[in-house]
Amino acid sequence: MPLPVFAMMVCTFCIGTAESVIAGILPAIAQDIHVSLAAVGMLISVYAVAVVLAGPFVTAVTSRLRRAVPLPCMMGVFVLGNVLAALAPGFAWLITGRVVSALVHSTLIAAFVATARDMAPANRRAAWGAKITLGIGLSSVAGVPVGTLIGNAFGWRATFWALAALSLAATLLLLRCPPPQAPPTPDRRHDATGGRQRPVLSGPLVLTALVIALGTAGAFTLYTYASPYLTRAAGFPSQAVTILLLLYGAGGLVGNMLGGRAADRFPHATVPVTLGTVAAALLLLALPTTGRWTAAVAFCLLGTAYFATIPALNTRIVIAAGPSSPTMALTINNSAFCIGIALGSWLGGLLLTHGHSLPSIAAAGAALTATAVLVALTTPTRRETPRASAATTTEATEPFRVR
Repeated sequence: MPLPVFAMMVCTFCIGTAESVIAGILPAIAQDIHVSLAAVGMLISVYAVAVVLAGPFVTAVTSRLRRAVPLPCMMGVFVLGNVLAALAPGFAWLITGRVVSALVHSTLIAAFVATARDMAPANRRAAWGAKITLGIGLSSVAGVPVGTLIGNAFGWRATFWALAALSLAATLLLLRCPPPQAPPTPDRRHDATGGRQRPVLSGPLVLTALVIALGTAGAFTLYTYASPYLTRAAGFPSQAVTILLLLYGAGGLVGNMLGGRAADRFPHATVPVTLGTVAAALLLLALPTTGRWTAAVAFCLLGTAYFATIPALNTRIVIAAGPSSPTMALTINNSAFCIGIALGSWLGGLLLTHGHSLPSIAAAGAALTATAVLVALTTPTRRETPRASAATTTEATEPFRVR
């Protein structure tokens, strides 16, 4: 793996960990700063809202700069956000730190994926993009559990200090091994935070964003409540939940790699197949007769299939946007994922509040994901232009030159 790609993957690992680790240290935060769990839960919602609202704006502002400038600077902002959270004297400052980190979340991930795609050979773009999103999968498997462990052992502030330290190390590695600049072409000028971004909104792109939001919502309708589902509905002891969550994450790592390879070979067919598999796994979990082993297999299949959709959807939204604005398209992509996570969590909670069973939330998730499949099948597609392919191939032949 080229060092610039590795550096960007480590940065993405830090970003993914920061987004999700808060769930593991919520009780400690609530006890220390004397607020309710419901209030501390706003840290998750506020972060997601900031990502959705700030992402396109930050991408547009930084798009005129060369990659070697904005990427480390935005990582510096991310480090600052975690330092503010670690030093927060009260709840307001803690929210401020989270918002500061969230401001650059979407743009960083989008720019990293777009840069990795530029560095890749023409027939390996999705696979190289998947190397970046692998950092998100690793954050679920290792980052969040370790961050929670650090918080429980040394206090929740130690979790943010550890994140800040690792993020700073990743930023220094990014400075030492800067990603190359994309060459300008008539269709694509200084993109991937290297120049002007053209408007990308179009019918196919909006529909693809809808597919992302619905598919993600379907998976997170159940995943948000995975622990009570596994213990109450599937009948697992509480000690087994951690193991099953780790298996879910491990399946996600495998799915991320398989999804990247499949998206390179079958960019239009991969999305319906992976989302269809997510829907099938959710249906298995919705059956009232599902036994423990079937539930365990279906839960791991859910993780594998869901993470396989990520590189496939990245590729699909870039193709939908055309060759001029992949970074902005991927920023919209990340916003759609966040909207889907919020929608799925809200729907699952709503169903449980109104007395529906835990298997019923899996059924609702399956319905959302099936809708995403139908939208994907009916969305008009386009092919990447030869000119865009040529630009990517040129970039891949000189992957370590800083332009």
